Amino acid sequence: MTEEYRKYICKVCGLIYDEEEGDPDSGLAPGTRFEDIPDDWYCPLCLVSKAEFIPLEDLPKAVADGDLPKHKISDYADVMIIGSGYAGWQVAESIRRELPDAVITLITADDGVVYPKPSLSMALRQDRSADDLKEYSAQQKAAELDIGVKTLTRVMTVNEQRKKVTTTKGNFHYDKLIIATGAKALKPQISGTVAHEMVTLNDLPSYRRFRKTITEVDHITIIGGGLIGTEMAEDLIEAGKSVTLMVREEQLMPGMLPESIAADLADKITAKGVDIRFGQMVTEMNGANGNYDLKLSTGEQLSTGLVLSAIGIAPNVGLAKKLNLEINRGIKINDYCQTSNPDVYAIGDCAESEAGVQAFLEPIRRQAIAIAAHLKGEMELPFHAVSPLIKTKTSTLSIMLSLPLGISDQNAWKTEEHIGSDQKLVCKDEEDHLLGFALSGEMVHQANSLYKQVNPNMG
Repeated sequence: MTEEYRKYICKVCGLIYDEEEGDPDSGLAPGTRFEDIPDDWYCPLCLVSKAEFIPLEDLPKAVADGDLPKHKISDYADVMIIGSGYAGWQVAESIRRELPDAVITLITADDGVVYPKPSLSMALRQDRSADDLKEYSAQQKAAELDIGVKTLTRVMTVNEQRKKVTTTKGNFHYDKLIIATGAKALKPQISGTVAHEMVTLNDLPSYRRFRKTITEVDHITIIGGGLIGTEMAEDLIEAGKSVTLMVREEQLMPGMLPESIAADLADKITAKGVDIRFGQMVTEMNGANGNYDLKLSTGEQLSTGLVLSAIGIAPNVGLAKKLNLEINRGIKINDYCQTSNPDVYAIGDCAESEAGVQAFLEPIRRQAIAIAAHLKGEMELPFHAVSPLIKTKTSTLSIMLSLPLGISDQNAWKTEEHIGSDQKLVCKDEEDHLLGFALSGEMVHQANSLYKQVNPNMG
């Protein structure tokens, strides 16, 4: 009797590997058992190894903080972390591994629940609720790491001379401070009486509200044709909703996808029913909850039940401003993630290296390792930005790419193969070294080998 197929979930990003479906994009045929996957295979979304996957049924469930003993929080910390997103908890884990006796305190303005943020854009198609995404409560994770945690606590002021943090729940002192405040979702500036009711999808509470709201509406308007907007358009169509996708530019995922792949993707999601409006913007939003009237830049009127903004994120730098740190788009960091104040580090979506803001999980893991090693006094593990490997979660067309750092010119892409929906475009330097690639359709099978050429040290 054939054993039932099982599902495994990546503990880092929430990607689910279904043995029955396999992972054809990575060369794993349907029916491939998890134990038969090669050991050098890695998660196509966040690049962690096979070892980071666990059976879906073994996924830990968060419990209420009140069900756990409270960890005593010292008013002094060797290391204080501000922020409880992936970056905050990741750097806490890395520091605890390197400095087992250090006093670590994490302060967060939210409830500190641990969940894989990339799952927010996959949960709808996986039919997972907000509660399904929770992995640990803040107290659970703090107990595991033996650190102090203060949830629902806002930082009011920071005295960098006295190394003192004043919060809504008391004062704390630190030796080293790590800023992991992430980024906020942006909304377009439009007029209208209910423009403030436009929603974003950037955290667990917003996803919970989103899931509740979409059950009550038939038509949804998404503003922004980037990665998240495009993925959500597909998911909502598959969920039986009518979708209009407003794209200010003339292609999907501008600055990311080569024009030829973007055009193919647009044709495919249009065929599924998504109404794409290229070169158009929403200028005004009126009406009432669930029955909005939108005015477009063309002068046209559009009726919709929900407006979702997916135009990008902006680093949260408010705390850095209080500390008078050097800021560009994000908080500027060196190779050890130190800010312009050497006792203050920054990590994740709020931090900016010489290569810009690295808003992906893989660089955040390496930033955490660099910070922990530096705090230990080791200088051998600096953080250097590398070209990320990106897998889009677009079901109509498989796409994987590695963006060349510092190059955004569409003319830099050169087509090597193009057969129907199967495309391979590359970006090379004058010496014919591979700097980046974009693959679609069956060509995505080449992603792993090409990525090793782009970043040989990534394995």
